[in-house]
Amino acid sequence: MPQAVPVKSKRLSKAARRRQLLDVAKTLLESGGANALTLAELAEQAGVSKPIAYDHFGTRSGLLIAMLEDTSLYYESDAEAKIAKAPETIPAISEIVATAYVQCAIAAGPAVTVLAAAAEADADARMAGRVIQRNHAENFQRAFAPVLNANHDRLQPLFRSLVAAANAICDDRTHNKISSKLAIETLTHLLVTSLTPFARTPDK
Repeated sequence: MPQAVPVKSKRLSKAARRRQLLDVAKTLLESGGANALTLAELAEQAGVSKPIAYDHFGTRSGLLIAMLEDTSLYYESDAEAKIAKAPETIPAISEIVATAYVQCAIAAGPAVTVLAAAAEADADARMAGRVIQRNHAENFQRAFAPVLNANHDRLQPLFRSLVAAANAICDDRTHNKISSKLAIETLTHLLVTSLTPFARTPDK
């Protein structure tokens, strides 16, 4: 199988080293699949000692969880700032959220699909993945809070379903089944049509 290219280690800050290790782990997933992702292999390919890899992640489960968290940080971009300045309408917010989510998937690359499968097979990572998906649903709901009837009891399950649909759209994009433009347009349309029935009315 194709091998990740070992990199020469150099002294880095702890944060920079963690970033390097996560990037190498992503390359390992892309080149060798889930079976290639071990802390020993990660250390070798990153050009560091095994204790350094273990110090950052503890276990393979810890590495998987860190990678899941890393791929979920789409609001670490300027999405929140854009939402704060956007018109308080469902279409405007939908386009920002959809664009941010798809761009995050593109940045994560095809490795995210392998990562999801590996995490599903690991009990600790699977549990963490469920938490991350709930967090995504809460992020979606928070983004749309200014324009929705917050008291509607269907919103929480609806947002969980929208996150699942968003992940399916992004999976098609990362595997080049659809273009970025179509992925964003599809997710935007899905958000608008799903959420419009729950729009806040002037007296709410």
